[in-house]
Amino acid sequence: MSPTKQDKLQLKIAKKQEKSYQKQVQIIEGALQVFGEKGYEATTISEICKKAKISDATLYEYFNSKEDVLFSIAEYYTGAEIGKLKEINHYIHNTRERMRMLIQAHLEFYENNPLYSSVALLTLKGNRRFVQSDAYKVVKESARAFVDVYQEGVDKGIFRSDLDKYLVRNMILGFIEHLVIQWLLVGRPEKISPYRDTIFEMVMRSIEIEEN
Repeated sequence: MSPTKQDKLQLKIAKKQEKSYQKQVQIIEGALQVFGEKGYEATTISEICKKAKISDATLYEYFNSKEDVLFSIAEYYTGAEIGKLKEINHYIHNTRERMRMLIQAHLEFYENNPLYSSVALLTLKGNRRFVQSDAYKVVKESARAFVDVYQEGVDKGIFRSDLDKYLVRNMILGFIEHLVIQWLLVGRPEKISPYRDTIFEMVMRSIEIEEN
């Protein structure tokens, strides 16, 4: 059966949307390179465009400002990581192992993306406008996974029920982010992913119900 005019129109729209998305990714990845190498404040729009191999005018077709590009970096990379976590989570049914997997996934993500880690933890973390942005909602969704796994453990009688679930999340992320920041700033430890079990055991000692 030959495609109808409506089919052709939908295909044309889909191709246009895909081209637009790929252009945005091109800009985001170019900006991440420059931000990671020079720092956000020292980077100009022209330098981002040069790295992304586009004109300044093209950037403004997709983003309103340098800060908009910065926030979009977090949204893009975190969104991709959330997708991976959901796929993996589907195959893990043990609550303790889900917690271990989340810790491992965060450590590996930061370790495998040092430029993003630098931008996210050294630049974005202290930006008040970022906390109010739509991009921050995506980051919060990623952190929500720790809350959900902790609550699952509480419901199953594995984890303590007398702790604030959001403070538990903050504790776990604090362990991870402090290690990553030290790694970024002083180059130690050489790798952070091997600390998965150390962090996991520290977390378990804090939240797990002791067997009598």
